This record gives sequence, C-alpha cells and structure tokens, in this order.
Amino acid sequence: MSSKFLGRIIEPLIVNLMQQSKLPGLALSVIKDGKPFYSKGFGARNLKKNIPFDQDTLFGIGSISKSFTALGIMQLVEQGKVDLQSPVKKYIDFKLGDKNNPIKVHHLLSHSSGFPDLLGTIAAITRRLGFFENIIPMSSWDDYLLFINGAGKEAIDIPDKRFFYNNDMFTCLGLIIEKVSGMRFEEYIRENVLKPLGMKRSIYLQEDYNNDNNAMTGYLPGKEGNLKESDVFIDKFVYAPGGLLSSVNELQNYLIALMNGGKHDESQILQKSSVDKMWTPYNKTPEDSSYGQGETWYSYGWMVEKDFFGHEVIQHGGNVLISSAMVAMIPEIKMGVIIGVNCDSQGLLGPLAHGILAILLGKDVNEAVPLLKLQNKLNKLVGKYSTYKGLQSLEIFLENAILYAKIPYPFLPKPTILPLAPENIDELKFVVPIAFPGMTMKGQFFIDEKTGEVQLIVDRYNFHKL
Repeated sequence: MSSKFLGRIIEPLIVNLMQQSKLPGLALSVIKDGKPFYSKGFGARNLKKNIPFDQDTLFGIGSISKSFTALGIMQLVEQGKVDLQSPVKKYIDFKLGDKNNPIKVHHLLSHSSGFPDLLGTIAAITRRLGFFENIIPMSSWDDYLLFINGAGKEAIDIPDKRFFYNNDMFTCLGLIIEKVSGMRFEEYIRENVLKPLGMKRSIYLQEDYNNDNNAMTGYLPGKEGNLKESDVFIDKFVYAPGGLLSSVNELQNYLIALMNGGKHDESQILQKSSVDKMWTPYNKTPEDSSYGQGETWYSYGWMVEKDFFGHEVIQHGGNVLISSAMVAMIPEIKMGVIIGVNCDSQGLLGPLAHGILAILLGKDVNEAVPLLKLQNKLNKLVGKYSTYKGLQSLEIFLENAILYAKIPYPFLPKPTILPLAPENIDELKFVVPIAFPGMTMKGQFFIDEKTGEVQLIVDRYNFHKL
C-alpha cells in the first residue's frame, strides 16, 4: 500500500468526521515499517484567521504526556536514583497510604495506588480557563502537597488491588523527577528526552508557546454547539500528567525511537529492557477497548490492548478540553498512528487511529472499528423533527457521545432535555430513563437508506426529520 492510496481511503473519512463533529483542525501522521509514511493537516489551527492546521502545528497532547513522565522516571531508575518498589515518601513529602501497604513509585506509574482521581489537576485546568467555582489553595507546591496529603480518607482500596486513573499521582511523579534530578521537571524532560529525540519545538512553558509561530488556538464548546475560542492554558501542576504541546511530525520521532528499543539516531534515550518494562501490562482497566477485540491493561504511562487482529497495540489518548490527541502503535511490526485536534474530540480519535491501523493491516475499517460506522449512523439522527403538520416538534442532538432529545412543551418556560439510552443500538431502539418505577418511554428511529429520510416513533407519535 502506498501513502497516496492510504490518503484516498482515509481523507474523505476524516473530512466527514471533522464536519459532523465540528473539529476545527486536525493533523495526522502514520508510521509504517518504522519510518514516516503519511503526514497531513486538515482544517484550521485558528478559525478566525483561517490559518491551516498542519503537520508541524503544536497542540496539547494531554495525557499522552504521562508516557514522557514515565520515561523520565525510567531513566532515573537506570541511573540508580529511583527505585520503583520504594515508597513514594522516600522522595517527596507524601503521606498517603500506610506502613503495612505503602504506596510505591510503581503504583503511581500504573494507576494502582488505590486512590481515585482527586481532581487537583482539573482544578488547575479550570482555573486557567477562567472557571472559579471551587476556590482551594492551589498556587504553590506546598499548597498542592497539602491538598494531596489531606485526602487520606479517600482511599478505596490498598495498592495493587484496583485501577483508578489518577492524574494527581502523575503530578507527584513529576515532583519526584524534580527532587531526584535537581532540575525543574520541564527542564529535565527537555534536556533528557525532547532534545535527544530532535523534538526541538515540543514545549511546556507559556513563553515558548507565545513565541511559536505555528501553535494551535484551542476551542471550547459554546452555546448551541458552536465553538468558542480559548487561550491555551499552561500550568506546572499539569505538566507531568498532561501538559506537553507537540506536533505530529515531532511525535513521530518519539514513537519510532520507542519501537527501535529506545534509540533515535545515535541517542539511546532508554534501554530496550526499560522500554519493555514500560509496556508490561500491570493493571487491568475496568472496561476493555471499545474499538479493539481484546483486554486493555495499563502499564507505565501507556495502555496495552492485548488483541487487535492478533497484534498488541500500545496506545494512549489525551484530552485537555481545548485539544485532544491519540497515539497508537504496533511495535512488533513498527506501525503507528498519531492524531491531534484543537478541541475536545469526544472520544473519536481512538476509533479513528484504530481504523487506520486496521486499513494498514488489510482489514475492513467497519469490521475493525464498528464505532466509526455507528458514529456515522448516529449523526444521521441529529436534527429537528416534527409530527404531521408540525403540531409537535423536538430536536435530537449528540453531545459527548450521548444522544439527547430537546422537547419544547406548551406553558413551560424552557424545553425539556432527555437523554436517550440505547436499548438495541443495531435497531436504533432507545429508552428514556425515568426515575419513577413502572414508567418507561421508548422510541425507535428508522432510516430509509434510499431516500435518506429519518423517522422517529415515540409512544403514539410519529416524528419526521426535517
């Protein structure tokens, strides 16, 4: 398969997905046989100025940043400065856990501390975006550790027993890197990871973002589904779990180096044995992949999908409200996909990345990733509906992968919004969850594939999509 042939298959799919899901800009790169194979940008990195989003546009990679943090920890392990099985309190002022079951560095890396996400990093993100509903001390590292250490009663289980995705524990890993290396976290990663990989424009700092001439403008959802331009937030508490900005072209170097056993050109950023340890499944996630066929486990800053057409996929997504990203690779055949957008992608990038991997493997994309087919099907339902002669109306909309009905009722000041829970997604049957026992409301959509007409039957009513 040539890169041009791949482009002819995926580019119409991407354009449709961007239009349906209101993605302002998107960049994609594909690695095949351990080499850059396809790279392209779509749409705008700034809608108002209509500046293209290209392969070199910097975007927030969100939680993919965790893998860089994990790599930094593993470098310090190789140097004998960090022991994965040592309690976290050996390195920083960390009071969670108990003497009999201490929380170790390993537990932070694998989301197995037994603590749910404490939302300290989310507080930092929302504050930077101008939301000030929850005012808690969160301006210095002392503030942050007071916040973390005050959460002792939040423990759900002892370490190693349960998966809880936890951004705050990765912030603590960043602080460990600072304490052990004697360097600021962002400086350590820049000098020991980014520079050796040739990722010269990948950044954490606000001033670097401000001075870059090809960085994204972020977008938040606004009223009536419109996009609202937002400043890119940059905050030290988010660096380690989700604060890196990069481009798909620079992230290619990262994935290729990892698939080459930690080597980029003449730089060995990590030994192959350490890369293998980073990719060892340690903690099974509660739900298996919605776009693969096998179990999904968490390793060190990476997720491991055990069976995607007989292959193991190493992957991670990222979302920081104003940008989203996804990386997925099959190291055994040195194949990978990188995607970034400048808004919340509502979970679309994972299925898209897996769809591209499936195409490269010679599989049918709809068979490989039914979620993409379902997304197209659900998008056909979105719109305004009315009964005969327009005597009753409603609107169907899709938000954060949930289908809703917006129904105006006479004499009520504003429309009622009801979620539609799938009862049989193949037959497009839905039920409205009602708290009162014995009360149910069911509906079914019908799509005429020849005419494109859409019909919704709810109880005794027949709605036609306008």
